[in-house]
Amino acid sequence: MPTLTDGVLFGLGILVVDFLAWRFMDRKSEQMRLGFRALMFALSTYVLFRFGMNPLRAAPWSDESLRHLLAQVLELMWWLQGARLATVMLDRIVLPEAWHKERLFQDVLGALVYLAAAVAAIAFVLQLPVGGLVATSGALAIVIGLAIQSTLNDVFSGIVLNATEPFRLGDWITIGEVEGKVVESNWRATTLLNGQGNLVVIPNSVAARTNIVNANQPSHTHGISVVLPLAPSIRPALVLESLANAAASSAVVLSEPKPIVSVRRATNDAIEYEIVCYVDTLGKKADVRNDLFDLAYRHLLSRGVVLRPLSVPEPAVAGPDEKHRLLRNVMIFQTLEDDEIAELEAKLTKHEFDPGETIYAAADESGHTLHIIARGVAKVSVPKNGGEIELRRLAPGDSIGQSGILAGVRTNVIMRSMTHATVYRLDKAALTPILARRPDVAKEMCRLLSEHHATEQMMLASPANGDETSGGLLQWIRDGVRRIHELTF
Repeated sequence: MPTLTDGVLFGLGILVVDFLAWRFMDRKSEQMRLGFRALMFALSTYVLFRFGMNPLRAAPWSDESLRHLLAQVLELMWWLQGARLATVMLDRIVLPEAWHKERLFQDVLGALVYLAAAVAAIAFVLQLPVGGLVATSGALAIVIGLAIQSTLNDVFSGIVLNATEPFRLGDWITIGEVEGKVVESNWRATTLLNGQGNLVVIPNSVAARTNIVNANQPSHTHGISVVLPLAPSIRPALVLESLANAAASSAVVLSEPKPIVSVRRATNDAIEYEIVCYVDTLGKKADVRNDLFDLAYRHLLSRGVVLRPLSVPEPAVAGPDEKHRLLRNVMIFQTLEDDEIAELEAKLTKHEFDPGETIYAAADESGHTLHIIARGVAKVSVPKNGGEIELRRLAPGDSIGQSGILAGVRTNVIMRSMTHATVYRLDKAALTPILARRPDVAKEMCRLLSEHHATEQMMLASPANGDETSGGLLQWIRDGVRRIHELTF
């Protein structure tokens, strides 16, 4: 039968072209691949119906059994081609856009379509009794189901997880005690990339039975928790105030929701205090958490509380050592000897400020004085467009006024207290002998001032014709130090 022979040859040719295109066509061009699949299926449908090989009936018999067998293969492959095309089309039309990257629903949908196509092909092409096949397969399904019970549990748990969407690809989540970024969610398991760069595969049945914490939701607030155990002998009110000031010292911490400082629990050996605050992006959590530990240390130390192992006896902190302890924790004075610290201690003057008071206004300073925060929180801002822009916040151990001390210039910088603050002042005359003997102190002050310029994107003391680069600003500051203090670097 020549017409049948021609149809078989055309059909086999279409299958070969379809396979080669599927194998070698660029996978990035999804629309082109889909269009080509639809074209091949249309050609296959035309050839089969044109040459009498109707996929809805058994393949026509011919004088040669090989031709009959090939006709059956073409009709069976037509059903599989249709199932493949239907799977892709349903994936694009039925499944939401957010599920296109999820393999679970794609796998389940594809399995259902291919199963339906296989049953139809057996019934129409091979003319086998589907009822008996279903009865036999039911008993077989029970046996297989018992054998793969745990796998089926993972599959149905995965369906529930993907339907309820407690997380999406790319979210940073915690499942039980495992924390990481979701990189894959398929029919069997959810894969996380943890902080150590390792892939952690969690079965869906395990994820469905435990607590899931999604750090990406809600998108605008991300919580941070810092826990500090301290000795029970320290008054809780003092610790709570210090930790509240530590949270207020970070400009990155959101004011709403308001940071919460509380006693977490008390034991015979320690009282645990917790700071709970929020940032606006997930990427800031690690840096802010580290910063909060440092700020908590500084604020507690300003009140005479030293973080230490609780098994070590608490050292006695005498009141008169407050100035020495403060100067020792100022970055620019960390290289000084004890006698030099004592020399500066004698020249410190103490000042108290209520919340909202102006501590330092560089434009109004008649003298050049270094202001050092001893307790509390202050913010530094500059006027702009009829308002003020906050530059940074100061905590115990931070200082301001280097521009006047170093170069003798005035800026528009204003510092106001955010809480009740204790500030020590040290004028230029007290610092000049130290700067003359220790040029490294002047260099550190120059470096800090230059760093402020780089990070704040503005010059706190602008030279008339200065270089806008960091190196030019640093050299200009050093020239000012030489003029005022007659130093040599």
